Order: sequence, then structure tokens, then C-alpha cells
Amino acid sequence: MSYSPQNIRNICLLGHGGNGKTTLVESFLSLTGGSDRMGRTSEGNTVCDYDPEEIKRQISISAAVAPVEYNGCKINVLDTPGNFDFAGEVAECLSVADAGILVCAAKGGLSVGTERAWKYLSQRKMPRIVYISKMDEDNVDYNSAFNTLREYFGKNIAPVVAPIWDESKKVIGIIDVLHKRAFEFGPGGGRVEIEVPENKKPVLDELYDALKESVAETSEEFMDRYFGGEEFSEDEIRQALRVNVAEGSIVPVLMGSNILARGIYTLLVDIVKYLPSPEKRTCTGINAKTNEVYNADYDFAKAKSAYIWKTIADPFIGKYSLIKVNSGVLKTDDILFNQHKDVEEKVGKLYVMRGNKPEEVKELHAGDIGALAKLSGATTTDSLSTKANPILYIRTTISTPYTCKRYKAKNKGDEDKISQALQKLMLEDLTLKAVNDSENGQTLLYGMGDQHLEVAASKLFERYKVEIELKRPKVAFRETIRKKVDVEYKYKKQSGGHGQYGHVKMTFEPSGDLETPYVFEQQV
Repeated sequence: MSYSPQNIRNICLLGHGGNGKTTLVESFLSLTGGSDRMGRTSEGNTVCDYDPEEIKRQISISAAVAPVEYNGCKINVLDTPGNFDFAGEVAECLSVADAGILVCAAKGGLSVGTERAWKYLSQRKMPRIVYISKMDEDNVDYNSAFNTLREYFGKNIAPVVAPIWDESKKVIGIIDVLHKRAFEFGPGGGRVEIEVPENKKPVLDELYDALKESVAETSEEFMDRYFGGEEFSEDEIRQALRVNVAEGSIVPVLMGSNILARGIYTLLVDIVKYLPSPEKRTCTGINAKTNEVYNADYDFAKAKSAYIWKTIADPFIGKYSLIKVNSGVLKTDDILFNQHKDVEEKVGKLYVMRGNKPEEVKELHAGDIGALAKLSGATTTDSLSTKANPILYIRTTISTPYTCKRYKAKNKGDEDKISQALQKLMLEDLTLKAVNDSENGQTLLYGMGDQHLEVAASKLFERYKVEIELKRPKVAFRETIRKKVDVEYKYKKQSGGHGQYGHVKMTFEPSGDLETPYVFEQQV
């Protein structure tokens, strides 16, 4: 089934490692019928963590996409790694996401990963929702987590829901702060409306005031009315949320339990209600023929164009180029032109990816995320369009890797196989680089950290059956002149006749050019 731009949401899950991003995807899929059962990271059966390395280490290593169909909308959920060693995957997802879900754990305070994720979203001026996960754990404190978020990120953090606990401090329900209604969780993620508990009414009033304060921050008119003691109507708050969440000036906070599927329906409703569809976002490129700005803006009526944001090159499932359609409608057997490689390629079949499983579709509308198989010359960050209307989109900026180790083949004769296998890994991962250091007689593997390099070495063995040894690199130590020095020497020798005499003055100083070994000048 194809979806028009207004019925698509492209969201990126961000947050510290272990906060429950992958499990949240499982909960989405389970509740909406996208999977038969809810997988768990500890059991190695989740949709997004499909790589053997992810299963073994129980962490996300590669970005993955899972389409969730809910209430007539298609939500393309982009699951990102929380470990900093795999920051390149996060950058790729953010290049095609229209909004972010910041996943925070209910316990443990504000993590470094949460702060960094917020920074990523702010740099791109991207709307977001904060989701507090793991509310099923013992001794969680929602109020403390919310207050920490508000203290650090400001009064635009708006409470939309609040938990209801039983006597044993287990979350059994949820309060809708805006409508001042309460619901008790039922089986299968459902809920039943109940009266707001008496002991929760003061908390509800406090959170409602915080919600009004967030709304007041969005305009001078609201601010004057708020300080004047005037009440906002429910419609005014609802409209303010719709407009300002999409603009990023209000950030709703929701909460739930991924494992118990509690609070997930509320999150899905708010994703569809508040986060923008692609048609509300802008997208521009350059027409390679005219050098004029091309406003694609996810308009399905314009000439077709797409951007390759990620590549999967797996010996078991083949090569897939993951794309976002920026304009037009892609159909099977279309001919697309790659301006970067100056080559035309036939699309063949169109797919949407569910983890590592391709599902064939007939067409992809502007704003949707899908995949193309076996594009021979295409690589990540390439642009695809028609030859009559060649469009170039800005390539995603990927972090430069600085951690390196020296590597060599464990078995003699495997050098060529290792080189070919590394090329395939680097096709998938733009933060992985293999460099031949001829000066020191070594080959170096660059990555974002030690764990990144260890994962790469393990993938070489698991996928391509070649082994490498990682060791500390050799470093060529060099000296250079740092300041100006004058020296003088006189040579005298008298052995009869005219004798010998020499007077030399020499000046040594930095040339300022680190590329040229030295500059020699002579004066008489």
C-alpha cells in the first residue's frame, strides 16, 4: 500500500544506549500488527537489531528502519544506536527524518546520550517528543525525571501525561493532563477510562499549570494572559500544541513501558497528531543543468528525485540502497539518473525495509522511505533523479574517524580477500576507513572508537571468513624548528702562502609550510 505525503511520518529514535529505543520499535510493531510477537534485545529476536554482532553484544550497531501503519498513517521509525562509536548511523538517519523521539530512561537522571541527541535535533531545528521509558521498573520517579528535563531544557518541556501508581508503586494507568481524564491500563496495551484518583488531583493541577506555562512561552499574547491570571481554553491549548510542537517551540513529554506496551497507543496518537508530515517540511537541491535551486519539498506532482541515505551490503541478503523520495512518485521499472556517477540505472523492483527484510511495493510517493536493490554504482549520499531534470542534494556530513589501529591478516594469502571485504564494510559504514601507511610500512583501520574497530574485525570474520589482528599503530616521531636561531662561525688556517679563511652566518627559522621539508636561501 502506498501513502501520500500528508499520511507519512518519518521519525528518528534517539537517546543513550540502553534506554529502550529498539524495544519501543518492537512495541509499536506488536500493537499495530506489524509483527506476530514482541521481540526482546536480550533474546536476540528484535526486528531492528538483526546483525549477528548486535545479537551477540545486545546493543544497536547499525541504523534500521521499520514501517508502522497506524490510523491511516505510515510511520517510518528509524532506530539509531545509542553508543557514540556508531554516531555515523545517527547522522544518516537524521538526514531523512522529519522529527525526533528522544527516549529517556525513568531512572538514572539525564544521560550524556540524551544531551547529545537534544543537540543533534536543535542543530537541525527538528521538532521532537520526549518519551520517558521503563516505567515498569521498580522505584521509578516520573516527577524527578520530568523536573530534570525541564530544568535542563527549559519551560518548553510540556507535560502531556502523568502516571498512576498502585500501592506497590507499579504503574497501572495514565492521566491525560490536557483533558484532565484518567485511564487504567488493560490487557494488550489497551486502556479503560476511570475517575481521576483523589491523590492525583494535586499532581494533575500542578502539571496542568506547567502545560499552560509552556503554552504561554510561545507568544506575547499568551504570556500576558498567563501572568494576568486568565485561563486558556482547551481548544487554545490544543491548537497551540499542534502549531508549536511542529515548529519545535513546545516539546511534549510522554511516558510508558515498552515491555508491557503501556502508554504506547498514546505515543502513537501524538506522533500522528503533533509531528509534521513531509509536506510540512522543506527540501531543496540544485539542478545540475541550470545551477538553479530546486524546491522539491516532497511534492509528488514534481519530477521524481530521491536521496540515498544508507547502504546495506550483506553477503546473505544482497545490496540495498535505502532512499527517501524527495519529489515525484517512484514506480517499478523507472529509469533513474545518478548525476554523481554520471550513469543511468533501471530501478527494477521497489521495496520497503522492515529491519533486514525487504517487502516489495508497487510505488513510493514523495516523503516516503524505501529501498532499491542492486544499484551497481550508487553509494550512500548519492542523489537520484531523471536525466532530463538532474538534481543534486546536499550530502550528509559524516563524522571524521580519528581512532586507528594497525591491522594485518592472521593467515598468509588473505590480504586480497581482506581488502575486498573491507571495501564492502566501508560501503555500509562511512565512518570506517582503511589506509595504507607506506611511510611506516603498515595498514591502518580508522574508526570512531575501539569498539567500532572491534566490531569491524568481527564482521570480517562472521561475514567473509577472514581474520585480522588489531595492534597499536607505529607512530613516526618528528622534530621541527620552533623559533628563529642565528649562528656564526669563522674558519682560519695558515699553512704558508695565502692561507684559508671562511666566515659563515646562518639563520634557522620556521618556514610556516608543513608540507615542504625545507626552504634554503643563500646570500653573499
